[in-house]
Amino acid sequence: MASAQSDASFETVVVIFAGGRALSKKIAVIGAGAKAAALVARASTLKQLGEGGIPELIVFEREHIGAAWSGHGAYTSGHLSLCTPGEKDVGFPYQEIHPRRIGQASVASALFSKFSWNAYQVATGKLADWVDRDRRYPTHSAWASYLKWVFDTAGQTVVAATVDHVKPNRGDWEVHYSIDGEAAMQSVDGVVLTGTGRARSIPLVGDIPPGRVLDAETFWSERNRVADVPEDSTVVVAGDGGAAGTIVAWLAERLRERSVHIISLSPMGTLFPRGDGYAERRWFTDPSDWQLLTREHRRKLMERTEAGVISLRLKQAIDSSKNVIFSRGRAESATWDVTELVIQTSYDGTAGAVIRADYLVNAIGFDAWSLFNLVKHPAAQRLASDPDARAGIEESVLPDLSLDRSAGLSRRLHIPGLAGLANGPGMGNLGCLGLMASSILDSY
Repeated sequence: MASAQSDASFETVVVIFAGGRALSKKIAVIGAGAKAAALVARASTLKQLGEGGIPELIVFEREHIGAAWSGHGAYTSGHLSLCTPGEKDVGFPYQEIHPRRIGQASVASALFSKFSWNAYQVATGKLADWVDRDRRYPTHSAWASYLKWVFDTAGQTVVAATVDHVKPNRGDWEVHYSIDGEAAMQSVDGVVLTGTGRARSIPLVGDIPPGRVLDAETFWSERNRVADVPEDSTVVVAGDGGAAGTIVAWLAERLRERSVHIISLSPMGTLFPRGDGYAERRWFTDPSDWQLLTREHRRKLMERTEAGVISLRLKQAIDSSKNVIFSRGRAESATWDVTELVIQTSYDGTAGAVIRADYLVNAIGFDAWSLFNLVKHPAAQRLASDPDARAGIEESVLPDLSLDRSAGLSRRLHIPGLAGLANGPGMGNLGCLGLMASSILDSY
């Protein structure tokens, strides 16, 4: 199932055939979320314009299209709002790094007319209402509906299955999966691992009652139980990024008239707002000069716009909430003491305060390197488990968002979530889905 800053789980699969005649190349896409929809939309548009040799897409997902956004699984209630406008859709920014025309037709124009958020609003009869309501950012469930519409409009069929692993084989890739317990294998030319990976964990010591420690994946399915805690209870939310900010804001609103303490535990005791002006957004829309920045400056800009920051809307909501307490430090471990959690924190490498609470929500972020757990190869397992083995890997991600051979794996393993440092800050999120799709598809 997908992660809300992502798109999908890498444990199961939905298979989508591009339709029509057999294609010369096949790409397996793990996750039927926004990145998969962007690839499907672009492939469909290129085929419609008569372009030959468009790869066949086989997209893998455990539940349903847009599962990470619909509210029927983990990661979200579905009622939350995106932090990006609907216009940043599966084709955005409709300005390719290498402008492309097929005959007299513009790929960008054709893509916009058929698959854009605006086209979806027109097709579903919602355009006037959306405009009259000030073009509000879509809810997560509305975004999931849009993604499904993209798949439907492209004419894709969906087959549910479970992926066990992918592995390189003589320069190509094998996808091993099962349908109703029956094993199968699909050979492909390339693999796209979407999503943000698994939630990072906080060490748990001893036996802790079930449901007392949640993470950004599991909180939303348990949110009503957490919100029903008795008066004078304490809920700790650890983390300083979008997942933490969203959970703190939701709890603050839900519990605003009750005597429940919400502790926001973050490295500096502050939730910082995202840099979201034109000067920052332009790097997402047009990363052509991205490599001219030093690596240090690229990392710093990504920190200001994506990692460890929250939207201004969330910041304002949290700052106005009187039931939120800010605490400085990192959650190092949690244990159970008779009737409550005992959370050990640290600050600047030394032991910090001990916090007692009824619930702990671990929202310290997602680990993109955990995506390598799906790849059956010694080099991939080293990358998944050994931080020292990752030196230089992000910096060397190729323009098609695949790993360089220095990673020790076959070519054409595309991982958008690790491509931001080398190819632009929007490649791993919703910032430039159209550029992400063209970067991958146009390399085949």
